[in-house]
Amino acid sequence: MPSRSSLSASALLLGLVAATTLSGKEIALRRPFVPGQPPEPAKTLSDAEALTAAKLKADSPDSLLGYFRQRTVSDTDLVKIQSAIKRLGTDEFDDRLKAADQVELYGPAAIGPLRTAAQSEADPEVAYRAMECLKRLEKVPHSTVAAAAVRALAKLKPDGTADVLLGFLPLADNQAVADEIGKTLAAVAYKNGKADVSLVSALTDTVALRRGAAAVALVEGAPAGDKPSDVFPKVLKAGQAEPDQETKFRILFALTAVGKDKDAVTSLIDMLADLPRGRLWQAEDYLLQLAGKDAPAVQFKRTKESLTKAQDVWKKWWDGARAKTDLAAFKYAERITGKTVLLMSDNSYGNGQVVELGPDMKERWKITGLMTPNDIVFLPNNQVMISETNANRVTIRDMTGRVVANRTLNGAGRKIAGGQPISLQILDNGNLIVGCRNGVFEFKKDTDEVVNSYARNQYDIQACHRLPNGQTLLLASNDPKFSVFLDEKLAEIPNKKLGVQAPHWQAQMAATGPDTILIGEQQQIAEYSVKDNKVIWKKQVFNARSPQRLPNGNTLFVDQQNRLIEVAPDGEEVWSYQAPANMMLSKAVRR
Repeated sequence: MPSRSSLSASALLLGLVAATTLSGKEIALRRPFVPGQPPEPAKTLSDAEALTAAKLKADSPDSLLGYFRQRTVSDTDLVKIQSAIKRLGTDEFDDRLKAADQVELYGPAAIGPLRTAAQSEADPEVAYRAMECLKRLEKVPHSTVAAAAVRALAKLKPDGTADVLLGFLPLADNQAVADEIGKTLAAVAYKNGKADVSLVSALTDTVALRRGAAAVALVEGAPAGDKPSDVFPKVLKAGQAEPDQETKFRILFALTAVGKDKDAVTSLIDMLADLPRGRLWQAEDYLLQLAGKDAPAVQFKRTKESLTKAQDVWKKWWDGARAKTDLAAFKYAERITGKTVLLMSDNSYGNGQVVELGPDMKERWKITGLMTPNDIVFLPNNQVMISETNANRVTIRDMTGRVVANRTLNGAGRKIAGGQPISLQILDNGNLIVGCRNGVFEFKKDTDEVVNSYARNQYDIQACHRLPNGQTLLLASNDPKFSVFLDEKLAEIPNKKLGVQAPHWQAQMAATGPDTILIGEQQQIAEYSVKDNKVIWKKQVFNARSPQRLPNGNTLFVDQQNRLIEVAPDGEEVWSYQAPANMMLSKAVRR
C-alpha cells in the first residue's frame, strides 16, 4: 500500500489557492456564533449532476481515483486538521480566525473532518465555524460528489480502487459516504478469484477503521458460496486478535452472519458480556434466529452479572448445537442493526433534531433545524422522510439535512388543508399515509398526489396507524371512546370502536400482528387485540409514547421523563437511555 506519510502536493496546492482567494473583507465579516441559524438546504444533485459539477467523469477511473487522492492526507495531518477544528471554539476571537485559516489551508482534504464537526460537534461555536469554513471551501456538495464517485468506482472496478478508498476512509464526509465505501470495497475485493492485496494488507493497518473495513469487505465480497481458503483464516485470526472491541465485533459478526464460520460464532459468544448494548442487540438477534424454537429463555439485563449469566447460557447452548448446526443452510435475516434513531425538540419546540446513535450510543449523524419532528420513515439512498408538526410540513432529506422533496399538505385542489403532521407510514403498495391533527392523507407512491383523505376539524387526532387489514385507526381526544376507524378509502366506519384509555398527545401506535397493536396512553402502554377489543398486555407508564415491539419479544417505549426504556414481557426494565437535558423525546426507533 503506498505511503500516507505526507500531505499530497495537489491537496496542499488547492488549499493554498482556496486560502489566497479569501479577501480581507471576507475575513472581517466572520462573525461570532449566533444560535438558531441552521444552514440553508442546498439543491440535492443526482450522481451524474454531482460528478459533472465537480468536473469528474463517471467513466474515467483516473478522474475518480484522482478525486479521492486529492482529498486524502496522512494520518498525522488528519490529527492536525482535527486539532485546528477544535481550536475554532477557543475564547479569543482572533485565535478562532487563525484556526479557520489553518484548516482551510488543507483545502478539499479538510472537507470531511469539517463536515463531521459541523454535524456532530458538541460545542456549538465549533460546529458553526466548521460550517462557515465548509461554505468557503465547498463549491459543490462534496458529500454528494464523494458518494457518487464511490458508486461509479463500484461499477468500473479499476485497479487501485481498494487502496485509494482505504486511504480516504477516515476522511469520509459522513457516515453515508463511509457506508458507500464499504459497499464498493466489497465489490472490488476479489478479481479472478483472488483477493485484493491492499485489503489483505490492511488487516494489519495501524488504523482500526481500515482494519475493520478491509476484513468485512473480504468476507462480504467473497464469491457466492465460497470461503476463500487462503483469506478467511487470515480474517478470522485478525478478528480474534483485534484489540479494538468495535472492530473486533464487525469482523466476527461478518464472519458469522455472512461467512458462516462456526469458530466465529464461538468467538462472538465469548464477547457477549462485554459488548456495547447495540452490538449485543445484533448478536442476540442472530442467535435467536439461529437457535429458533430451541433458543434458551434468557434475558440480557442491566448488570454485569446478568450479562455473564446470559452469555454462559448461550455458550452451553452452542456447545450442544454446534456439531449438528448446518450454518451453510441457515438464512439469517437482519432485523436489528444496533442503531437507535431519536426525534427530539427543545423546550420551545423549534430547535428540533433527528439523531442516529450507533451501537455504542455515540452519534453517527444528525439533522438539525427541524420544527418538532414527530415521525420518521427511512427511505432508500440514505434518505429520510420527517414530519415536522409545528412547521406543517413533511420533508424528504438526505443525511446532511438537505431537502430533496416534500409532501404538500395544503396545496391547491386539496379537499382539506392539512395541519400539524404527526405520523408517517409507507404502505405495501408504496403509497404514503400522513396523519395530521385535523385529518389523514394518502399520497400516491413517490408523488405529491393525494388519492384519499379524511377531515376531522376538531384538531384532536393524537395518533394514526394503518392496520394490516387495510383499515386506519385514529386516536382522537374528543371521541367518547378515543378511537375512530377508517376504511381503505379513509371513510369513517360507523359504530366501530376500540376500548382504549385516554391517549398521550403524542401517543403513537405500532402493529404487533395481524390483529394486535401497541398504544401509548396517559397511564399505561398497552397491547390490544383489535379483533376481540381486549387488552392482552400492559405496563403502567405515565405519558407513554413511541411503542415498538422488538424481535426478542421485549417492548420499547418513551416515558414522561424522556427516557427510552426496554422492558421484558414480564415488565422488568432491562435497558434505558436518558434523552439530553432540556430535550423532549417524541419518538425513538431501534433499527
